[in-house]
Amino acid sequence: MSHLIKAIKQIVPVYVTTNHRRLLSLLQRKRIKLPQIRLKSPMYFIPGSFVLPTVSCSLNSEVTQFDVEENIGHLMTLARIALEKGEVDKAEAILEMGIKICEEYQTYFAMSYMYDILASISFAMGNYNRAETLLVQVIEKMIQLGVPEYDTQIVDFKLRLSRIYSVKNENTLAEIGFRNCLRTQETKIENGDTSTKTGMLYINSMFWYSLHKVKNNEYKTAKKLIDDAYSYSTKIKGLSPYQEMIILYTLADLNTQMEEFDVALQNMQSAILLGKGIGSLDLPKCYLKLGKIYIKLGSTSVAEHWLTEASTLADLFNDREVYEDAEATLREITDGTTYFSRTTKVSLKDVSETE
Repeated sequence: MSHLIKAIKQIVPVYVTTNHRRLLSLLQRKRIKLPQIRLKSPMYFIPGSFVLPTVSCSLNSEVTQFDVEENIGHLMTLARIALEKGEVDKAEAILEMGIKICEEYQTYFAMSYMYDILASISFAMGNYNRAETLLVQVIEKMIQLGVPEYDTQIVDFKLRLSRIYSVKNENTLAEIGFRNCLRTQETKIENGDTSTKTGMLYINSMFWYSLHKVKNNEYKTAKKLIDDAYSYSTKIKGLSPYQEMIILYTLADLNTQMEEFDVALQNMQSAILLGKGIGSLDLPKCYLKLGKIYIKLGSTSVAEHWLTEASTLADLFNDREVYEDAEATLREITDGTTYFSRTTKVSLKDVSETE
């Protein structure tokens, strides 16, 4: 399960849908505390009741849409329980059964949700080809059912396809996908759509496109995208402190790459304030990043303070990677081997590594 917990971080966007949050909660419950999130189930079920995962009806009655939806609801409950127990294969089998029932009875209740989770699991486990196939299938089925291509969920699925292409180094397809998602959301906004859902998906599109640009060493373009994403986030409601912290962390990394250390310092200090406010488990990473920025600025004593904070808190949170990095950097300062220079770049960690 540990490899899945680590990999699942890659699917978490800035615009976190209920579907993503449910899967994230089930697979990372012991690793991340997100008290601001309260999951809502999209499925129907009767508390305390149990129905076998087949469409049930009496011998003399026809199967109604309610019967189908009720049974799909129970299948979803069983899938959730399986994920809670770490039984991923079982959860996948249950979800696939639910999709078959939807298709057989032409009741598409929660179908896209089931595809969503299946694709997310495949992505998290590194099975990008299967995740791609699932996303293509659900997009095609939704369009066949008359869902417009500018629908928020379809755009979200296309964005995740673009991320898969980016991971697979299929840059042409990734570029086409990211640009299409951005144009679609920009058109909605230009036409007067000021909804939070549209705005958040617009921010999410810019965010992941910026990381794709970072991956291809296009730092200036990446910085403009993430700057625009952060700027637009101030115009709408819906961005959580945790999500804002992630954007600021990414900005700090980008500004460090571009040797704009003073700006990076401001970004990181703001991210830490947000992290403290929500008691984020990412604080050790933020302190470590802040310490390294101070190293670039030549402030040894201040850097040592924040690196020590990072080491102490990482040890408390059992974050061995941050702890070892902080301790190694402190030793470099003590030994005088740290190179204080504004021309030295720090490596940019993928923001998906932050919990």
